[in-house]
Amino acid sequence: MAGHRPAGGLLRTRTFALLWVAQSTSAVGSAVTTVALPLVAIETLRAAPAEVALLTAATWLPWLLVGLPAGVWVDRWPRRRTLLVADVVSAAVLVAVPVAAWTGVLTMRVLLVAALLAGAAGVFASVAFNAFLPRLVGADDLMEGNAKLQTSASVALVVGPGLGGLLAQAAGPVSGVLLDAGTFLLSAVCLLGIRSGPEPRPGHGDRPGMLRQIAEGVGFVMRGRLLQAMLVVAAVTNFAMLGITALRVVFLVRAEGTAPGTAGLVIGVGGLGAILGAAVAARVSRRYGSARTYLLANVAAAPFVLLLPLGGHGPRLALFAAGSFVALAGATMSNVMTMTFRGTFVPAHLLGRVTAASRIFVFGTVPFGAATAGVLASALGVRSAMWALAVLYVAAPLPLLATEARTLRDLPARPAEP
Repeated sequence: MAGHRPAGGLLRTRTFALLWVAQSTSAVGSAVTTVALPLVAIETLRAAPAEVALLTAATWLPWLLVGLPAGVWVDRWPRRRTLLVADVVSAAVLVAVPVAAWTGVLTMRVLLVAALLAGAAGVFASVAFNAFLPRLVGADDLMEGNAKLQTSASVALVVGPGLGGLLAQAAGPVSGVLLDAGTFLLSAVCLLGIRSGPEPRPGHGDRPGMLRQIAEGVGFVMRGRLLQAMLVVAAVTNFAMLGITALRVVFLVRAEGTAPGTAGLVIGVGGLGAILGAAVAARVSRRYGSARTYLLANVAAAPFVLLLPLGGHGPRLALFAAGSFVALAGATMSNVMTMTFRGTFVPAHLLGRVTAASRIFVFGTVPFGAATAGVLASALGVRSAMWALAVLYVAAPLPLLATEARTLRDLPARPAEP
């Protein structure tokens, strides 16, 4: 439970500082893997573009397979312990990739299974974290907490891809995957140091069945036109952006002949925009309102994604970096608004299920986006596939203009349950 916060911000509190270190180090490792894992497929296994896209799809497919049950289980289990187990499982799965490479048994099938298992652990970690944070910091500090965590995640987007590319050049692609495994172990150590007190959970005797609990979470998600529109917009933008993400390494390295290290650095530059978005999100929200900030972050930033397929070798890499910069700035501001809205609006006992149900809508489209990217790349070429996905990304936020978001100053909120 949130306690008294000393002057100087949340990072001066021991519990939040440990959580911040855990999430930040893990975010860096995961950002390394977003480049390292496709490079393992491309350079070690000589995978085709469709296979690389399938690898991204496998990482996100667990949201469709276990997302809703995970929400129920997270609401039943201690959330800190769930985070710990997810970190250890992720580390073990990722260590298996370099071990398989060193022993000569690594295949595309092994890589896909590893991506699937790591993705499943990530589902539980994501749901548990989003349910754990509001209780740890309290409603009053939730915007600041989300902004700080998004800032560190954004720094990871800058550091991680570049580091992944450089590690791949210096020590081979699997070295980045091994680094990610180490960051999960460090995250687990930090979580062991957090003392958040006993977590209230429903007793076994009066607990409804899983299907009824899932229905409660889904039912809450479907309340209200604005919440539905936010979910649809997030689902479509994720479909498009993760399709682009599945192709970006292939586009830069194979289609345009960019060195892996340079490609990682260019991808990482886009993360600077995410840092800016996270840094100003709370300030912009206080001045102009969370609903206006959310609308601006989605509608105004989206057209810059059209710069990505215009990018290429040499000076045109600047177009790719600029498009990523603005798009990620908007996406990060939108994430801060959305997570804070959910953390304050949703009753605490439903937070795991509502988070899972929301992310089923949002992340459930990702495997299809990545798979569609692979099909489009095979049929039309990588650049044409990126154009199609970029146009879809630009169109995705337009339905928000038909909702009350156009007239609201702030997103609706109510105090979270103690």
